[in-house]
Amino acid sequence: MLFFITLFLWVIFFAETEVAGAATKILIVPGHDNEYLGTDYRGMKEADMNLALGEKLLKLFSTDKNFETHITRNQSEYTNEFINYFVTELENIHKFIRDKRSAMIQNLNSGEIVEVSGVPHNTPPQTVIDRLYGINKWANENGVDITIHIHFNDVPRKNRNLPGDYSGIAVYIPERQFSNYKNSKAIADSIFNRFYELYAFSNLPKEDGGVVEDQALIATGSNNTVNNAAMLIEYGYIYEPIFQNKKTIDVAISDLALQTYLGIKDYFGWNNVFKSAYFPHNWKSNLKRGINNSLDVLSLQAALMREGVYPPDGFSRNDCPLSGNFGNCTERAVKGFQRKYNLEPIGLVGSKTRAKLNKLYGI
Repeated sequence: MLFFITLFLWVIFFAETEVAGAATKILIVPGHDNEYLGTDYRGMKEADMNLALGEKLLKLFSTDKNFETHITRNQSEYTNEFINYFVTELENIHKFIRDKRSAMIQNLNSGEIVEVSGVPHNTPPQTVIDRLYGINKWANENGVDITIHIHFNDVPRKNRNLPGDYSGIAVYIPERQFSNYKNSKAIADSIFNRFYELYAFSNLPKEDGGVVEDQALIATGSNNTVNNAAMLIEYGYIYEPIFQNKKTIDVAISDLALQTYLGIKDYFGWNNVFKSAYFPHNWKSNLKRGINNSLDVLSLQAALMREGVYPPDGFSRNDCPLSGNFGNCTERAVKGFQRKYNLEPIGLVGSKTRAKLNKLYGI
């Protein structure tokens, strides 16, 4: 009997050792940096938003024994490992770029790869190009399994103080002819399914499929430069209402990080329960049209979406995104919720509606 107990304990030990040794290596790349800030809108800087989301994502992965996680930069600058790599490996990075471009040209000329045009992107400065290809090279050399580039989107427009015409999330992956397409697509689809619970997807032409293949993005492996699964996530457009107030942006970024983490967990079959930073939530005050920048309204909208009444009939998620602003969309959706639960459909969140919300989504 003692033999079998000992054997059982050894089996558990080796199983745990195998899990620990097989930790999935994640590289988080918050887009831009303190030198190249990306886009901005009314005082909001994309580089800061990228880093805030990246640090929340790092915290989620770092507390999970199934993952070994690295991040390229912090509040000050790039981490020491990447600063040193960009300097000491610069010549090798340039050679890496030349060799991969040359191989790509040969593949295009031979017809092995067909050139595919996608969404137009800005051409970054040469320093940024070197760093991005350097990150790809580092990931290849260090056995990274998944690289996640974090960005917020924007579009050119005449008046930079006004929002643009497009909204929603886009997940970019390598184009299907590239060697890292298959795993990238499977993981991106898993993350997409998590985002789909609560968020709108980009309505920009060519970006409106949610998961977008791209040949030109360095981050996802332009010139076939990435061995591992890679994606660049545009977590929405910087001018969207949810990002314009500190209360709502903090919880939104927390939830976007959480959904990314859970999506990757889903890919490995480790999680399938719905979770959100918007819940649980206790509604203590009445809510009505005209209330803006409110966490109560933001969690209300998320609850209404889970209930299948937000956005209301005739509207899309891009028309009625999660915003924290109680307007026409929210009022109509509240009436739909009230009808669903046989409450008087007045469009005002009063005591009876709050009681039902708290029973369903409260603490």
